[in-house]
Amino acid sequence: MKEAIMTGSFKTLSTSSRYIALLALMSLSVISPVAAADDVISIELNKTDETEQGCRPLFVFDNQSDHQLNAFQIELVLFDQKGVYSRQILLDMAPLYREKKVVASFLISETSCEDIGSMLVNGLPRCANSAGDDLDCLAFLDVSSKSTIPLEK
Repeated sequence: MKEAIMTGSFKTLSTSSRYIALLALMSLSVISPVAAADDVISIELNKTDETEQGCRPLFVFDNQSDHQLNAFQIELVLFDQKGVYSRQILLDMAPLYREKKVVASFLISETSCEDIGSMLVNGLPRCANSAGDDLDCLAFLDVSSKSTIPLEK
């Protein structure tokens, strides 16, 4: 909690003015109830499989937040080996249940895994809890990769 430093001008205020000033200072230290400090949603690029149709990345989603996510869309951008934009994919991974891991894979057609230099979670266009309230999930998103392809945010 933030501490107020009393200056000479604070001491000269009336009792009611001091009370209002202290309330204002205390309101600055209130934490938003949207996300607790220990809320984490992890996305891990676990591995990639080369298929005849294209690359199939396998992701592990771990929702260690206090929210069941009934909406969770990921805007994923692929870059080639030279770091040049290749394509953009929108994934809908909902629902993500709280304190639950989910494994998901999808096909990136006509793209070899060897041609992908990196993947970027460019944004989360839609993230909402079970009540339908929008959340700033990007604030507590953690990404990692066990693959040779880096996953970044």
